[in-house]
Amino acid sequence: MVKTNQPENSVAAPATQRVVTGVTEKKDRPVTFVVVREGFRVSDREYSDSKDPAAIVERDFWKRVATNHSYGEPVGIVQYDSKKHRVW
Repeated sequence: MVKTNQPENSVAAPATQRVVTGVTEKKDRPVTFVVVREGFRVSDREYSDSKDPAAIVERDFWKRVATNHSYGEPVGIVQYDSKKHRVW
């Protein structure tokens, strides 16, 4: 197959026109927090603040569970990530 020099077709796709396909806009979701145990979500609820008293009570509960019935894995309140903290 031999390559030939052909003029560029500027009519089909002009330089000023941008075509974007398959891209969806990320909606602005408010920042929420969840309780995780060793990186896995254990809370059903999402909290608006990491210092929410209900979130702290739930974190303390899961800390007791991890200490008494497991090997003491880390438990914490982290910012919600839609890929990591999905509920199936």
